[in-house]
Amino acid sequence: MIKVLLGALLLLPAAAEDKTFTVSGTVTLDGPVPGAKPNKKLEGDQQCLALHGKLPPMDTLVVDTDGGVRWAFVYIRKGLEGKEFPLPKETVQVVQKGCLYTPHLVGARVGQPVNFVNGDPMAHNVHGIPFTNREFNYGQPPGAESTVKFPEVEVPVKVICNMHTWMATYVCVVDHPFFGVTDEKGKFTIKNLPPGDYALGIWHEGLTTFDEKNEVKITVKADLSVDFKMKRKA
Repeated sequence: MIKVLLGALLLLPAAAEDKTFTVSGTVTLDGPVPGAKPNKKLEGDQQCLALHGKLPPMDTLVVDTDGGVRWAFVYIRKGLEGKEFPLPKETVQVVQKGCLYTPHLVGARVGQPVNFVNGDPMAHNVHGIPFTNREFNYGQPPGAESTVKFPEVEVPVKVICNMHTWMATYVCVVDHPFFGVTDEKGKFTIKNLPPGDYALGIWHEGLTTFDEKNEVKITVKADLSVDFKMKRKA
């Protein structure tokens, strides 16, 4: 009986190590909440303008009435070195619709397919401007699809359309599954994170943290709530 109990006790630490946790929180803008601004650049293109009942809002800074910031990328920046995680089977999808990229920001894994689709009745092109990965530029007639895989970590890769200069999306490429994109209320969730000490990073195209380090050190041993307050970049 003693040997059986001892064996059960020895199994307990391993079981505890297998437990994973959720890191969630909210990203907010410090200061007055800006109102939505119409994307006036579409006024110069009648084909694109005709796809909308009215001018769509700018997507560079989207903030709800409580200050929640949409389209921020939150991810584990440090603490997973040397660990490998299986690639998801899903393809990340980005659509050009109404002369806009949708979504405005996505997360992707190293080696995961990212598919760009032209859902408009006019031609576009998909021009990726990375610093670490290889540049790409695909012409896209209506209905065309172009798939890209990124071999290197890079947060972010900006992708534009040279034919419609206001069009841009961002692909944030990491080598693990522990990231989230803030929703319309500024909320993010990162699930199934193993216990450990990490640097939780954040990126937004127009905002920065007050210390401009854009990360916070966290220790994960239970579900954790982490909030970011950001300011406009100088």
